[in-house]
Amino acid sequence: NNGSASSLVAAAMPGIMGCQECNDISRVLREGGLESTYTAIQGPHSLAIAYKTCEWELVAQGWKEIAVDEPEQFYGSRSVQWARLRHRQSNKVLFFVNHHGPLRVNSGGRKGGPETAYNILTAIHDNVELGDGVILLGDFNAQAGSQTVRHLEQYIPRAASGSARGGVDHFFSELSMAGDLENLGTGGSDHDALAATFAF
Repeated sequence: NNGSASSLVAAAMPGIMGCQECNDISRVLREGGLESTYTAIQGPHSLAIAYKTCEWELVAQGWKEIAVDEPEQFYGSRSVQWARLRHRQSNKVLFFVNHHGPLRVNSGGRKGGPETAYNILTAIHDNVELGDGVILLGDFNAQAGSQTVRHLEQYIPRAASGSARGGVDHFFSELSMAGDLENLGTGGSDHDALAATFAF
């Protein structure tokens, strides 16, 4: 949308970002003049992660399919994308997980919310290492009262949620948030770009 997402990122300059419905994260960075500032990881199903190269070093990255949309609103399979990132100054490692959840909203996809939550948690468990901080975020296509979110909250605290589409965008982490969730605007999306700062 005429570089609106790129402009939003350039104004906010987050340390790490997780994007959904992003077919080309390199284009977003290029149009914002940010290619020398961020390293991009393009994931499956239009997921993407980008991090400030001067602040973070990539240790490992991957993805896992965790759900499939219901037939009534079918776009395909849904995944989590993850990156283990070492903070260059503190040497601490963050396990950063990006997700775009299945449709219909609040259904959890074909196998339901508990199964989708279990698959997300399994992907984390199988790749996180002792001592890692964990942040899970994204458009879950699931509101706070849904089975998906309720099952995730049993294992990872929900730190903050957006308000778009009834509140389907969430941050989960055991790390403490510093300040309030910040709404950066839409950047051409039908969701809000949300920024959260965590003590790490």
